[in-house]
Amino acid sequence: MKHLLTLLILACAATMAFASTNRAPEDEAINKLCPIGNEAIDGKTFAEYGGHRIGFCCSGCDTKFLAWDTDKKDAFVKASLASQESEASKVTEKAPAPNDPFTLTTCPVSGEKLGSMGEPIAVEAQGSQVKLCCKGCVKTFEADTAKYMEIVNNAIAAQQSAYYPLETCIVSGEPLVEDGKNIAVDVVIGNRLFRTCCGGCAKKLNRDPGKFVAALDAAVIESQVKDYPFETCLIRDKSKLGSMGDPVQRVVGNRLVQFCCKGCVGAFDKDPAGHLAKLDAAWAEQRKGKKESKAAAPKEHGDHDHGKGEDR
Repeated sequence: MKHLLTLLILACAATMAFASTNRAPEDEAINKLCPIGNEAIDGKTFAEYGGHRIGFCCSGCDTKFLAWDTDKKDAFVKASLASQESEASKVTEKAPAPNDPFTLTTCPVSGEKLGSMGEPIAVEAQGSQVKLCCKGCVKTFEADTAKYMEIVNNAIAAQQSAYYPLETCIVSGEPLVEDGKNIAVDVVIGNRLFRTCCGGCAKKLNRDPGKFVAALDAAVIESQVKDYPFETCLIRDKSKLGSMGDPVQRVVGNRLVQFCCKGCVGAFDKDPAGHLAKLDAAWAEQRKGKKESKAAAPKEHGDHDHGKGEDR
């Protein structure tokens, strides 16, 4: 009788393994390594236990697993599920989305200069900070947020375009100019301008913008650090960069900002738009000087025009 009972148990286990083998491929096993052979599962041999699908490296291991005592099988299932959750969290973990300070100097609702009607009022919309000139504009803004966020995003794109460091799509790496035509799609997220080559890449960017922030920051620093228009701290005019150790670098609104020390970062955050206006003015002056210098430079020998009446 005992021998017959054992045979029935083994036969039942084999039937379970065979039945589970025919399950849909999307019903994945909770384990990657066989609990018996400690090798990668073969994707063909499975068994059901406790409502979970267990994979094995070969036929025969499934029967041996089902012969384990309950505590041992439960412990294996618990460990496999914990490992599965850990892997899932690594995959789904996202880098923080950009959240740069508001760098415009006018109210998107009234068009008035921020600060002209008292302390600007900060509101949050679409994951971005926006500043308005007064309480009356808050109600108007909230009544049609999409309209005013389009105004904000267009203004930010125009403001940051001169500093954008990449000529290729931030997502695909494809060129932003095709046959001499600018095909870039401007995408503003968290008060930061990104550029993609097409709408498809813009959608990918919006799904996980934090994934691309570090690459954009690095490109901004690389493109601006060499010609940075100040030799001193943006906050402390008399503190030369490098006089207190390596300059503290930060990217805000696609502009590199350099400080003499970490203490100055807090002062910058109290009025980021005001300090960036100072930096923008310095960049504009520097670029103007370079253009004038280039225009005034004498032509090299051989480049001058030959007059029609020149003697031969």
